[in-house]
Amino acid sequence: MKSVIHYRIQVLTAGFIVLLFFSLPLFCLRFLCEISLLEIMPSDARSIVIQPSGLVPSELEDDPNVVHHSLVAADLYRHPMMHLGLFDYFTSRSPEGGRSNVYFIESDEAYMYLDKKSGQLLYRDIDSQTMPDKSKQLRRIQFYVGPEGISELPNQTFGRFDDPIVEQNRSRQYKKHERIVYHKKQQRFLKIDFDRATVTQGPDISKKHPDYNPIQIGFLSKNRFAPNITWVPPRIKDIDATVNEPNLPVDQRVLKPIIPSFDHSDAGPYLLVLDKSGRIDLLDKQTLDFAGTAGYLPGPETYFGTMPSVTPKDLLSYTVHPLVLNKFYRNDGTILNMSFGDPYDPERLPNNSRIEREYLGMYATGISRTGTAMALAVYNAEGKRINAKYTRLPQSEHRYKSYLQSSKATLWSSAWAPALTIGKFLAENLHPPVLSIASYFTTSTFEAGAGHRALFLLPNSFVAMISRDSRENWAERVATALWWVIPSIILAIWLAWRVGKDATFIGFSPKARRRWIVGTVAFGLPAYITYKLTRPKTTLVTCINCGKLRRPDMEKCHHCNSPWHIPERTPPAWRVLDEDIDEGDQNVR
Repeated sequence: MKSVIHYRIQVLTAGFIVLLFFSLPLFCLRFLCEISLLEIMPSDARSIVIQPSGLVPSELEDDPNVVHHSLVAADLYRHPMMHLGLFDYFTSRSPEGGRSNVYFIESDEAYMYLDKKSGQLLYRDIDSQTMPDKSKQLRRIQFYVGPEGISELPNQTFGRFDDPIVEQNRSRQYKKHERIVYHKKQQRFLKIDFDRATVTQGPDISKKHPDYNPIQIGFLSKNRFAPNITWVPPRIKDIDATVNEPNLPVDQRVLKPIIPSFDHSDAGPYLLVLDKSGRIDLLDKQTLDFAGTAGYLPGPETYFGTMPSVTPKDLLSYTVHPLVLNKFYRNDGTILNMSFGDPYDPERLPNNSRIEREYLGMYATGISRTGTAMALAVYNAEGKRINAKYTRLPQSEHRYKSYLQSSKATLWSSAWAPALTIGKFLAENLHPPVLSIASYFTTSTFEAGAGHRALFLLPNSFVAMISRDSRENWAERVATALWWVIPSIILAIWLAWRVGKDATFIGFSPKARRRWIVGTVAFGLPAYITYKLTRPKTTLVTCINCGKLRRPDMEKCHHCNSPWHIPERTPPAWRVLDEDIDEGDQNVR
């Protein structure tokens, strides 16, 4: 009994080691093919342009002097997948990283982080203080912030934060010493004013949105190597620059914006809040309550179809930018000037003017798990999608122009792409069939960036792509997935047949043979290698009953079930005595 248990432990240990060392080269081969495919991805399939953008008011977009309408563009020239792995692990834990407790760093002196001992946010800065003699003196300020209050020393009566979400804002417009925080336990937004040393609580969000789960506030972006996304305002001809060359065509004229345009990371009176479901909401900065839905993260086109709805973990990278129109008025109500973005500090406006900031909408981009497809969507101020486009490769067919999805173009349209795609496909089919099928059912549980680091399950395989296709019903998707792993299944069945044949030859019991056959069908080549390594090493002898080779360590022949034939040992009737006998008298007694 102990030998049977010892053999099982030996098989399981050897099987895990074989699976590990077998999966490592396959992982390297798949990753090399995927990276190479991204590197040779056709340049025409890397960018998206939406023109006109649909965000500009008609009185500006349709101005008769406009030569080029506004546009939104996104370029996929930097691939976030190339920067994953250990690099991504450490950067996510660096200050301001996704897994760091340092939420922002404005300078070497101004920063805020979560103090784990007190459970409160610790804000530090250096500020100037006016002395009685009117001189300026620098002083270090420090605040401990809890959900219920703020003080210069830790105060447990102010409560503790449990993984707070702090506003990330790269705008030059926002107030420097003011931040908005979401407190998960209380399910409400808080406004922290460090100048006044106050904490303002918003309403309970769970009453209106019981399933609300925000993950980012303010500047919404994932992966610092996100694609370039650009918004360009309507442009008119620069008369001063082209007066000497009036005959230049439109596309060669020197153009300038119809009104100035600056940074686009501030939503004016609102903040963008990203929910775990992929919905983007507008948060009123004054009331700390929702003002409506701003839009959704766009789902890119995959190899087997378009993703109708995506969550942040379904995208390898995303970036969301709002657009605001600034109107500067005189006291008499006339417009002084206008601009897009957030270039001015309202506190520095002239005394005879005021500013109104109108939220126009937002534009967002998302990259698929494999990094081969990107989507760009534009939403108006009411949260309605105006336009959406996807990366595609233009092609010519007969005289009509057609387009190929960038996810397909990446795999087949470049010079070496078919060979790399086939190499990726073969590496996936050498993987154990049971793990490939498990990848079909578990792909949605993997975060997109972590999917590229998976060793045993394959969230970015062709089978997993089929699982994310919503165009077919579940039965059709399962049948399609099985078709893509047919080579793996055929190889596993052939190996299982060889294992079963050899197990019968060396005398495994029927129960043991069934286990090895099932295990080989499930795990394929790793199981076959494990069987060869753990196969009993015994010398077979010929059975005198059936003539076949049998194991000497078994009581009965595993072919004919006959026991060992042991001849009866009867002493002979004669014997030789050890005595001196004359040569002439030989007597045998």
